Amino acid sequence: MRPLAFVGWFVVAFSGFFVLAAIGDLLGGSAAEDAEPGVVAGLAVFFAVVGYLGYRLAVSRPVGAAALSPEQRVLELAQRMQGRLTLAEVVLHCKMPVPQAKEVMKTLVRQGLAELHLTDGGEEVYAFGGFIPEEKASAKDPFET
Repeated sequence: MRPLAFVGWFVVAFSGFFVLAAIGDLLGGSAAEDAEPGVVAGLAVFFAVVGYLGYRLAVSRPVGAAALSPEQRVLELAQRMQGRLTLAEVVLHCKMPVPQAKEVMKTLVRQGLAELHLTDGGEEVYAFGGFIPEEKASAKDPFET
């Protein structure tokens, strides 16, 4: 678990305790003895807001992951996979629906960042030349004779 997620859940638990205590005081009538009901209600609202913000912190994605475009996520995967990807790998690892993955791959081919190759078995493989080590170059260009 990310450290900030831990802090967020701690804030949620801490704030929840105070919200429940304030509600209990308001309903039980003991708030009238120690403090004004308006003050206790204000504290309940304050800690509810703090608890909500803690929840948002706990479930938020890291900033870097949210900032990557689909094309950048595919390029990052291509680097990890040594320059060769299938459409199924893109869908699985980049968490994209199939139509979006197809469109991203077409875009990368049009921009010259990838080439479409076929394996001996006929499977489509997208090759990213900047990430391919020489010993992995087994897929053949479909237009080569």
